[in-house]
Amino acid sequence: MATTAVAATNTKARARKRKGSGRNLLTGFDGSLDDQTALDQYLRDVSRHELITPDMEKILGARAQRGDEEAVQELAKANLRFVISVAKKYQNRGVSLTDLIQEGNVGLVTAARKFDPEQGVKFISYAVWWIRQAILASLANHGRAVRVPLNRASDLARIFREKERLKQELGRDPTPEELSKATDLTPELIESLQTLNAAEIRLDAPIGDSEDSQLVERFITEEAAEPELEVENRLLTESVTEALNTLDARDAKVLRLYFGLDGEREHTLEEIGNMLGVTRERIRQLRDRALRRLREGDKGAALESFAA
Repeated sequence: MATTAVAATNTKARARKRKGSGRNLLTGFDGSLDDQTALDQYLRDVSRHELITPDMEKILGARAQRGDEEAVQELAKANLRFVISVAKKYQNRGVSLTDLIQEGNVGLVTAARKFDPEQGVKFISYAVWWIRQAILASLANHGRAVRVPLNRASDLARIFREKERLKQELGRDPTPEELSKATDLTPELIESLQTLNAAEIRLDAPIGDSEDSQLVERFITEEAAEPELEVENRLLTESVTEALNTLDARDAKVLRLYFGLDGEREHTLEEIGNMLGVTRERIRQLRDRALRRLREGDKGAALESFAA
């Protein structure tokens, strides 16, 4: 009897090890644990989920389209690793990594319900859009970074790009004055924006001191990164174009030139003014008005996503 009981106990223990904690990984972390411990446990549990074959992906996708909720869950759980890789890129913006992962999982499930395998696109290539939008929505509601007005967020992105370009060109970090000339922003504004967002620059910061925290790195693979960049760029470009089409032609042109949305480089306010035959200040007014209209309109989130 005792031997039988011990054997049964060992069998149950092995089953628990195979299945992880038994929690639904799509719906959250273990609330009884501190954040780091819960995250470490979650990473271990996710690592136990096997990836599915392309054929199985199509089968689950077809079932999900017919309303099979079990297929939706299976398809989503097989891709939890990718949510972690996307969420990690948005660390240090005022929302914890655990919360970002949970929000990304919401987007993943949405994608699983909407995915059409007959379109000939890999599920994860389709899902990246929904994952990213769910995370951005969370940052918009709770994060500090997106409280920077849209035009300032774009200014900050331009600062970073010009800083890297000048660093390669000059062989050193550019001075505030050099950055000011390259970005058409005042040295004071450049300094304030860089200070405000200093905590957001290290997107690859470690998530903890334990060995299990390194599990995150295992989920960031070349195979996952390629569809993210390809699909994200295409979908974001389409959404931004749709948003700009809600503006009048002149306002839309100002934004296209200012943000470099048509495959050209970004233009300064002065350059755009010369093109359109008006003053730099008038272009600034048109830009700010257009951005305000986008923010207030139904399509405003698209440009904010593009600038994030």
